[in-house]
Amino acid sequence: MEFCPLKLRLVVWTMTSLVCVCPHEVTVKQSDLKQCDDDRRVCVTDLRDCGHQRTASTQETLNVSCQYHMSLKSLTCGWSLHPDGHAEPAVSLIFSSTFIIYSCTGIFNPVALLNVTARIRDYALGREVWSRPRTVFLYDVAKPISPVLSLRRSTENSVVVSWRSGDSVCRLRYRVEGALTWTEAPENVTSHRDETLTYTIKDLLVSTAYRAAVACAEESGIWSDWSSEVSVRTLDKAPSRPPEVCYRVEQRDSGGPFLLHLMWKDLDLRDAGGRILGYRVSYEPAKKKKPQPQHRRIQNVTELTGLLVVEEGNYSVTVAAFNAAGYGPAARLAIDTRRRSALLPVRHLWVSSSFPTEKGLLVQWENPSVPPSVPPVTHLAVQWRSGTPPSNISRWTAVDPPNTSAVIGDADPNESYVITVVPVYNQQCGPPQSMPASLQQGALMEAVQLKVVGVTKTSVSVVWVWQKKSGPIRVQRYRVKLRKDSESHTLSLWPDQWQLTFPNLTPNTEYSLLLLADDSSRNNIPVKTNFDEGPAVAAATPLLLLAVVVSIVSILTRTLYKSYFFPHICSPRGSNTGRWLMDPNHQKTADRRVLDLEDFQVACVLGEKSLITLRPSSEEDLQKDQEVFQEDASLLSVDKLSALPLSAEYPHDAPGNPEDKERQGNKERPGNQERQGRPAEEAADVGPFPQKEDEAPAGRECEYVAHGVYRISCKAPIGETDA
Repeated sequence: MEFCPLKLRLVVWTMTSLVCVCPHEVTVKQSDLKQCDDDRRVCVTDLRDCGHQRTASTQETLNVSCQYHMSLKSLTCGWSLHPDGHAEPAVSLIFSSTFIIYSCTGIFNPVALLNVTARIRDYALGREVWSRPRTVFLYDVAKPISPVLSLRRSTENSVVVSWRSGDSVCRLRYRVEGALTWTEAPENVTSHRDETLTYTIKDLLVSTAYRAAVACAEESGIWSDWSSEVSVRTLDKAPSRPPEVCYRVEQRDSGGPFLLHLMWKDLDLRDAGGRILGYRVSYEPAKKKKPQPQHRRIQNVTELTGLLVVEEGNYSVTVAAFNAAGYGPAARLAIDTRRRSALLPVRHLWVSSSFPTEKGLLVQWENPSVPPSVPPVTHLAVQWRSGTPPSNISRWTAVDPPNTSAVIGDADPNESYVITVVPVYNQQCGPPQSMPASLQQGALMEAVQLKVVGVTKTSVSVVWVWQKKSGPIRVQRYRVKLRKDSESHTLSLWPDQWQLTFPNLTPNTEYSLLLLADDSSRNNIPVKTNFDEGPAVAAATPLLLLAVVVSIVSILTRTLYKSYFFPHICSPRGSNTGRWLMDPNHQKTADRRVLDLEDFQVACVLGEKSLITLRPSSEEDLQKDQEVFQEDASLLSVDKLSALPLSAEYPHDAPGNPEDKERQGNKERPGNQERQGRPAEEAADVGPFPQKEDEAPAGRECEYVAHGVYRISCKAPIGETDA
């Protein structure tokens, strides 16, 4: 015996009270019945009911009704009861007949006439209720056999089903496959014996799968069980709208081909006309003349993105969706590969989850700061697609630029997704930013391998690596912290970053570098800033400047200041003329001429109009001779020397002095003073030319040209002068 408690609660409102009527059902099979020994006309479900006497005070009219299941050889009886307690009562049924029952296993047959009594015991309240006997003719209460439903045909918004039934009234119900709520047909269908009934279910969704069932009732009013569900599907309709498409041009190599990225939004179900099988992408060079078919390139894709390799120039691109019914209208783009989008990608993309509190994914980002030359973003496309192949489920939604977040609802807890955010300006797409995520773990990315790459006096630079999350731990955000006692510096980490710098730190200080996953520390790295040499340099700089000043003053005191306050006075004693005048070994002559310019001239030995070029033995000798010549010429002028009180006792040519003869012989050989070891001062006394004792003849001219070269012009014939 099967007891079905509280299948339906009927609430009846009155003006003063609320009455609750609770129907109950019990299904009894022939195998559940037992025959009473003291009464051969009674079969019970509980032997304790045999021979039990019931009184009129315990009997109630419970509106007992029964249905006979001929194929199952079972009887289902139900009644209504006003319960006083919340506990489920114990129920048993008593079947009696006017004839002797030889076996309780055969009493359920279509021609049987039975009296049915229900006994209800509530042990919690100590109460027992008997129903009044209900006479049931099983043939009249036999439940019809369920019909068999089949599909005849379908259209874009309707299906036609059929079934066979006897003299009965039938009703139909249907629902979208996967839904829990059924929808019943607005009217019942009457059928005659052995008639095939057809029914058209209208106003259905395009390209949608449904499940349908039918039940019939004969003259007894007992409804059959619902037939087995049949799956039906409406037909596809060609898409009614073109997809929303945007593009982005990228050039990987200079002078190479261009990559044309296309992205579009999937059509809504009502616009798609059914299940989209794919998209046809065609492109061709844009020309003024009518394009030729051989220039057009066509490719079919099943995803919401396309990639074309094109050359530089103008192109005409079309994208059209198609299903089983055909192609829809195409979206058309006029693209110039030389005009590239200046849109910037979003920053700091992150995905978080609050499952199971909220069944959705929260996508957050930051809009970049753009210069005035960059066009404004018309909207942001947030796309999410299944990250588990081979599923290609993809959806997207549009978000206005001021907003920096979006919620993806109805996410599957057992599915992972790839979420992409793309800025869009008219039909141009910016660079995308993507991140894998799931409802159970949130963002499927984690920061690892944190290390220090640069340390200065006031800053510390760190790097890290992003990788796919390896554990089931859900992290809402990652941060890196640099702390020392009460001083703390914290920076957030984002997937579009891999390096950060902590500025404004204290020099020569030890810090602790922490990688935080929410509030949990994963790494602890000690780091120390460099020593600040600024204060030491500032203290030493005045001392160094003072030492430099003292050194400069000391040097100037020994040189410049000394010559300024104690000037150098020239002494005649040190000049060549002074030494010559003070020499006691001069030759005495009767002639008072001290200096005859003719002695400095060279005798002409080559004849008239002949030149003799004399050059010092070296540049150093030349420079010395010129200096002596100029000094002697300035000091030994005739006027000055004639005023000197010279003695007349000096002979012009005094013989007998071997040193004077030797000195005079050396004078006759020009340029030999330095080679014979004489001092430079003595060589300078006679100038750069040899001096002769005898007066040279007239007519000789000597001219100094330049750089130690002398030109001697002789007008006298050869032989008039000494060589």
